[in-house]
Amino acid sequence: MAVLSQSPQPSLPRPDVDLDALRAYRLARLTAQMRRHAVDLAVLTNPVSLRYTADWREYLPYQSHIPTYTLFVTADGALTMYGAYATDHDVIDAFGPTHGLNGFDGGLDQRGRVTRFVDDVVSAAGRRARVALEPVNPSASLALAEAGFDVVDAEPFVERAKYVKSAEEITCIRHSVAVAELALGELRAQPPGVSENELLALLHQINIAHDGDWIDGRMLCSGPRTNPWYQQSSERIVEAGDLVAVDTDMVGPFGYSADISRTWVAGNAAPTAGQRDRYRRARDELAHNAQLIEPGRTFRELSEKSFRQADEFVAHRYTCLAHGIGMTDEYPRIVYPQDWGREGYDGELVAGAVLTVESFVGSDRGGPGVKLEDMYLVTPTGAERLSTFPFEEALLA
Repeated sequence: MAVLSQSPQPSLPRPDVDLDALRAYRLARLTAQMRRHAVDLAVLTNPVSLRYTADWREYLPYQSHIPTYTLFVTADGALTMYGAYATDHDVIDAFGPTHGLNGFDGGLDQRGRVTRFVDDVVSAAGRRARVALEPVNPSASLALAEAGFDVVDAEPFVERAKYVKSAEEITCIRHSVAVAELALGELRAQPPGVSENELLALLHQINIAHDGDWIDGRMLCSGPRTNPWYQQSSERIVEAGDLVAVDTDMVGPFGYSADISRTWVAGNAAPTAGQRDRYRRARDELAHNAQLIEPGRTFRELSEKSFRQADEFVAHRYTCLAHGIGMTDEYPRIVYPQDWGREGYDGELVAGAVLTVESFVGSDRGGPGVKLEDMYLVTPTGAERLSTFPFEEALLA
């Protein structure tokens, strides 16, 4: 294992965020959506929904595969958390034992667990209420329906709530971006001879040191592994002259994401003509699509007016040209014209939303690949770029 070359890292100062205002705004957004959809009780299990609604941080990656917690939210904003280990929390009003709606906590016969879950829903919302659910075992949702509840999906109104950010949320996002860009600077400075995994570890380390949470993916690759995209970090040793491509996918401080992609040449070697060509194409796509961002623009219009790459780069295109971002990837996901008929859905950009604009350029004939991505705040007059990590002048020359 190589010894990484790290400069002393000044810890970035934590911004002064009014946590009470931050939490109150998010809960008000959620309950407003509940009332709009006549929902009496929301049962939330998604880790990001728990952080958004109750500023809950306990075991969130664990929750993604063993859903120990169920958060009950009433339309008037009362919060009850079932399954918590720690109960010293400023936001949550009451606590209860886990419902155990999984095989690990509740065993493989869920009938008894489901009965207790239904009883708690009755206590919180009364009988025949409208209950919105995030993912639980099908036996739980079926039991609610059989008991006479009107069961609906919670995800649509949770995503609508998250779509428009408050000033405090934007402050949190700016800080997470600053932490990610500090990490990118360290990755960019590493000499050849280290592995992709060792490079990615720097991103984790700097994020956690700044009280961040986790990394959503292992999106760092080098050399021949840069094309096609979605080749996760490995033990491959980075060589001088390789392209190194990284997508941070970082859930950072305050639980907010920094989703930034950059590509550079390892060892500051002179780039090849093919590397420069792919890089310029990716940068052009990013610039073109970013200038389309403005309130009132529809998702379909963004797709239709998006940058067109040459045919050889279409097959290896990224999965979308832009998507929402907040605590992690969020609504909307805006796809390329080629994918609209199968995956596209329409909507409208609004001021206060935050988007990432994406580009991956790699030929279906082989050769290097380039990944670039920036984050933008939708303002009343257009788009403000939130990520400022520099592009590679040598690759744009």
